[in-house]
Amino acid sequence: MRSEELGREQVEVKPRRPLSWGDRVEQRRQRRRSGMSGGIGKLFAWAVARIGRFARSIGMTRAKVVVDGVVYRERNTTSLRRALSATGSGVKEYDVSFPHRGGAMQSTQYPMRESLRIRYTHNRIFSDLGHDPRLGFIDLIQRHIKPGDRVLEIGCGTGGGSDRLARLVGPSGGVVAMHRDGESIRFARQRYRHNHLAFEIGWLETLEGELDGGFDVVMAVDLFRDAPDEPSKSRAVGLMWRLVREGGMVVVICTDRNRLDQKTDRLVGFGIESLEVLAPASTPLWGGAFGFKPKKR
Repeated sequence: MRSEELGREQVEVKPRRPLSWGDRVEQRRQRRRSGMSGGIGKLFAWAVARIGRFARSIGMTRAKVVVDGVVYRERNTTSLRRALSATGSGVKEYDVSFPHRGGAMQSTQYPMRESLRIRYTHNRIFSDLGHDPRLGFIDLIQRHIKPGDRVLEIGCGTGGGSDRLARLVGPSGGVVAMHRDGESIRFARQRYRHNHLAFEIGWLETLEGELDGGFDVVMAVDLFRDAPDEPSKSRAVGLMWRLVREGGMVVVICTDRNRLDQKTDRLVGFGIESLEVLAPASTPLWGGAFGFKPKKR
């Protein structure tokens, strides 16, 4: 009995094996995990995030933005706000990587690219990275857009508003979106992929062959940008009027709200009904209006 007790006592007082280097590393890792799980961890994460934002704001680090699997990587350390400020260069470059997947991103029209370089400017706005005023106007008129409608969007920019329109009309409808800037259209074709959404490079001259009344909704941003005189401005409005069906909706948007009357006055001359001014609170400089083409009696 004593030998057994002596044996147990010997086992109990036996010194522990010294910790190896790997054991010590694992212990430190576990202590860090346990400390991060509480208030200290939250405070540390908050501090890291604030430091990162401050560093990006003063141009110390390059940021990465991920939206719906699309990755935007800055090509320089200047923040977007500073680049577009009065003292900035006016341009901010990104490398964009697109996901390879089906669903909403899958389209039979355009093959998917792995990457693309874009330049954000005052006139080329990417809604994933900044505020595209087109979205605010679409929010105000979306109650008039029904599933199955056919929509023409002139001056679609980089396609953020076109994507919203495509979701409103659904697969039974269709959206034709046009813009003169090739870089904007190349990006839009990769970013917003619906089988019932088509992006085209062009302007009013490419619409001459469209049938009368071929669209339920016609929306145009800065319709007079290529109309230097009064006759050309009247022709531009007349083309919009011809393309929308009877009872359909016409929407005009200006990047300068003071020039909106030039378009609405001509629409009134064509007999537009229920003309209503659009002024999203988020877009104080832009202006818009919409109305309906009367039906023949």
